Amino acid sequence: MKKLRVIQYATGGAGRQAIRGIAAHPQLELVGLLVHDKAKVGRDAGELAGIAPLGVSATDDVEAILKLDADCVAYMALWNDVDLVCRILESGKNVVTTAGLLYPKFFGQELVDRLEASCRIGGTSVHGTGINPGFSGEVLPLTLSVLNRRIERIFVQEFADYRTYDSPEVNHGLLGFGRPVDEVLANKHPNFDLAMQFFHQSIAMVADGLGVALQRIEQTVDYGITPGGAKIASGPIPPGTIGGMKVRFSGIVAGQPLILIELTWVAAYDLGPGWPGPDDASNDTQWSVTIEGDPSLRCTFEQSSSFERADHRESHTEPAMICTAQHAINAIPYVCTAAPGIRTFLDLPLMAGRPNWN
Repeated sequence: MKKLRVIQYATGGAGRQAIRGIAAHPQLELVGLLVHDKAKVGRDAGELAGIAPLGVSATDDVEAILKLDADCVAYMALWNDVDLVCRILESGKNVVTTAGLLYPKFFGQELVDRLEASCRIGGTSVHGTGINPGFSGEVLPLTLSVLNRRIERIFVQEFADYRTYDSPEVNHGLLGFGRPVDEVLANKHPNFDLAMQFFHQSIAMVADGLGVALQRIEQTVDYGITPGGAKIASGPIPPGTIGGMKVRFSGIVAGQPLILIELTWVAAYDLGPGWPGPDDASNDTQWSVTIEGDPSLRCTFEQSSSFERADHRESHTEPAMICTAQHAINAIPYVCTAAPGIRTFLDLPLMAGRPNWN
């Protein structure tokens, strides 16, 4: 069987796991690697991912990547560059991305038309995915909903411990951990609203999947202040600064909140009443989907390097990065065979992974 030729874009937390996933997937072959960091140029993709060399060197030459013969680009930069995505699509390469194009319809017809036009030129498809958004807030609620006779409310909850996530840009820049709350509010990160719109897209997709008319999305943000401070992988959290963040999104249908998403992200555990303690979740990252209705349903799931082996790796974030990456990597064969255009979870068939016993 001829393997699909894949280019990986970016080698952050999810990007490194994606390289490993491509190398392990029986239907895929890594043929290119695009990076931003000059220090990574020329290094082997396998080396950057912490595995054996793969014979593919990293480059920061976008034009060379566009000319490369490939079936798909796994686009895992932190933020989407729509201009670049369109150029990739027009060059004849499908795009699977974890960087925010989960449901382009949410952003309006202009973006939809632009992406669809690029897909027509290249005969390609684009698909946005991930773990949340991408699975917890979309695939899982819609999958559970098939068991319901009546749905009154869908509530998606995420709890994440950021202490071992070594990304100063995200932790201290975007989320504000370790900074005074007044400073964060007065100097909002330029991509904060875009990051929150990742989850607005989830609500819009679920509403369309359920066949209901979404009136609006309401959003609230609360910060937890750590009195004792903390030291996390990405840097210090001084006492009196932000050690936690709660964001709640409410999708209003017929005047009532129907689809809700609540994110609880922490970098310290001394935030006071209403904030989680270290024993409040059985794992360091946990998702829960509750559907109140007839019948009421709840599905809680976690990820770990192992639930059985006593010597498993202790990591708060690596398994979540694997999940994020693999939801994209395992989608590649489906996206590459789909009809050209924007292809969301509402368009693609049920997808499955490919076991690797090695």
